[in-house]
Amino acid sequence: MTVDVITTKDDSETLNILVSGIPQLDGDEISHKKALYLSYRISNFTVHESCALVPCSMKQVKRWRDADENFRKLDGEGLTELRKKMGMEFLDMQFTRNFRMVMERDFRILYKEATEGIGGLTRSEITYAEKIRQHYTPQSLALVKQLLAGGNSDAPFDFTKFVMEIQRERITIERR
Repeated sequence: MTVDVITTKDDSETLNILVSGIPQLDGDEISHKKALYLSYRISNFTVHESCALVPCSMKQVKRWRDADENFRKLDGEGLTELRKKMGMEFLDMQFTRNFRMVMERDFRILYKEATEGIGGLTRSEITYAEKIRQHYTPQSLALVKQLLAGGNSDAPFDFTKFVMEIQRERITIERR
């Protein structure tokens, strides 16, 4: 199985976060592939999936485990602790990155409509614009602010409540 891996400038930021959270691997000796492999393992990918995404071979992972006791512990019994410690930080970072790209696409399409008019949009852009408009409400903005603040308002962020609120807004809009 071949997997194309998209690498970005942000990979180093992701790896820096991982390395800073794993003092046993801190320093020059950690390789990019080891850190990337562990980042996938922390995110609940299997060993085989992590190898495919890095990419590296199972043999390479076995060599890392044999040569580095800290790595072996982190990829074994220490993985649960790493997931507790780093999992939410990775999830938050990846969600924020993806959400930013969605917002950027929204902006490009809405800006194009504002400057060129509806006639300047392709049919797929018109369909997209019609669908995204229902999400641009004061309630949605409040929920996104709470989400991006890490739930640091009066009550912690509740994803179920967030989804239900969006669903409620959609039902209200559809009934009009």
